[in-house]
Amino acid sequence: MTEVKREKRKEKSFRPAFSFFLFPFFFRARPTLHGRARNAARGFTLMELLVVLTIFSTVVVSASDIFLLANKSQRKVFGLERSQADARFTIEAIAREVRNDTIDYAYYAGRATAMAVPDMELALVDSTNTKIRFETSTAATQSACADAQSRPCLLVTVGANPAVAITPKKVAVRVARFYIAPQSDPLTYDVTTASYPVNVQPHVTIVLVLESRGDRVGEQSVVYLQTTATNRGYRR
Repeated sequence: MTEVKREKRKEKSFRPAFSFFLFPFFFRARPTLHGRARNAARGFTLMELLVVLTIFSTVVVSASDIFLLANKSQRKVFGLERSQADARFTIEAIAREVRNDTIDYAYYAGRATAMAVPDMELALVDSTNTKIRFETSTAATQSACADAQSRPCLLVTVGANPAVAITPKKVAVRVARFYIAPQSDPLTYDVTTASYPVNVQPHVTIVLVLESRGDRVGEQSVVYLQTTATNRGYRR
């Protein structure tokens, strides 16, 4: 009888302790369905929005800078290619005339100033005895240029016709020099000495520096070209 009472006392003393440890687990507050929906509809905090906006702004600014830099580089490359094509066309047009025509030494002899090295003008005579002259435009002749951005330009005068620009729009001439050799006519026979003054085939070295002028700052490009053309009609 005494042992049964002891067992009951043990069970009574164990229950409160056991209930004390399990109470937080079984009787703690659990979120209801309404509470879960309210937490889900709570949205973003102000700090989260600021972080997202900062990251988004950084990405947009970086992408814009890359796009603008690529666009500027592309325009500059296109301007350089156009300048090179225009410069090659101009210098080849002059070289072709030098090869097919002869140097007009009479023009330089009758000019107020003697032939210089280099000279600002190139005077030629074609097979039909038509005079051709290349020169850089001046303040008096700049109206013949294609537009205001093309001044100064390179002009060509054929016979009695007015001067015409051979450089295109938005391309200006920085330097146009002609190194003519020899400086005396090698085809004129000197009866006093019974010889020709020089025994050198006429040739001209052409130096051109052209500047492409774009509509925006940074689109300008400069092209340097040089070539030597020899006269093919060297006959005595």
